[in-house]
Amino acid sequence: MMFHVSFGSGKREAEIRKIATSDRTTAVILAAVHFEWMLKRAILKMGSSPTKDLRGQLEGVYRMEKKGNQDGYKEVWHREVGSRVKNASLQTVIGHLSRIQSHALNVRGKVVHGNGTVSEAHADEAIDLFLGAGEKLRDFASKRDIDLDTRLKTRPKSKVVNP
Repeated sequence: MMFHVSFGSGKREAEIRKIATSDRTTAVILAAVHFEWMLKRAILKMGSSPTKDLRGQLEGVYRMEKKGNQDGYKEVWHREVGSRVKNASLQTVIGHLSRIQSHALNVRGKVVHGNGTVSEAHADEAIDLFLGAGEKLRDFASKRDIDLDTRLKTRPKSKVVNP
């Protein structure tokens, strides 16, 4: 239920912070899922492509940057949002994107895949980075009168009109 749109992203962030006081490992995983959920939601809500097409594009995106022929979140964000909105690169909107990539996603990987241990301090930083990025995405959308905590509206394919 926590990741149902009606739960609310702010409430979810508070709940994850509460969980972090007693179970940082679970909180790291939940915060990472929250970040990715918010990023995809922002792209879906603010993008220009038809919703169905954009959902299809995002189904195969699991990393921040392009790898091989598969776009990452940065490329999809730039194409759908960043190129249309002034000062809206993903780095500008989130602020700590490089730290999320170099630290928080690494902590998440260690927790999820069991590749080493994670100190409380590193877990706390990852949680803060993920949740802070979610807050910034929500604020960015809100300043454009877009509520990430509401249902998606379908954007149909644009019709080409012959002159």
